[in-house]
Amino acid sequence: MSLEGQPAPPLEDGDFLGRPLPTLDELRGKAVLVFFWAHWCPDCKAQAPILEKVLDQYGKDGRLAIIAPTQRYGYTVRPSMRAAPDAERRHIEQVRDTSYAFLRNQPVPVSETNHTNYGVSTVPTLVLVDRRGIVRLYHPGNMTEEELRAAIERILPSIE
Repeated sequence: MSLEGQPAPPLEDGDFLGRPLPTLDELRGKAVLVFFWAHWCPDCKAQAPILEKVLDQYGKDGRLAIIAPTQRYGYTVRPSMRAAPDAERRHIEQVRDTSYAFLRNQPVPVSETNHTNYGVSTVPTLVLVDRRGIVRLYHPGNMTEEELRAAIERILPSIE
């Protein structure tokens, strides 16, 4: 499944870490990088330093926002360690704080619905949305820093 060229589906923000999802008005004029991740995912953790760099470069001047949806999987450290929703949420928050510290002040909605609405079947999945809310990149799996920067640069002229 790819959403490229289509309007980005809305994100559900009933439960979240960090700050709440920004409104459409707050996102106007910005590219938005949606980073789908999981607390158990080593590839997601490997992607984190690259995301931090691009957010630092493009986010400081307001050209790029990041939203990092995740969901509960019913366990904490491994599938055999079943966890109640509140215990898993605390674990997700701990993983966010240790492996994704740059997301502490970013919206992190916790919802299976977001993964379903975006057709996410693997993590990480990176989705890049232009200022008009159109998906310009839908990429399951990791991206190199060069690949991600090139994708962001392609849509930045449309927001200036």
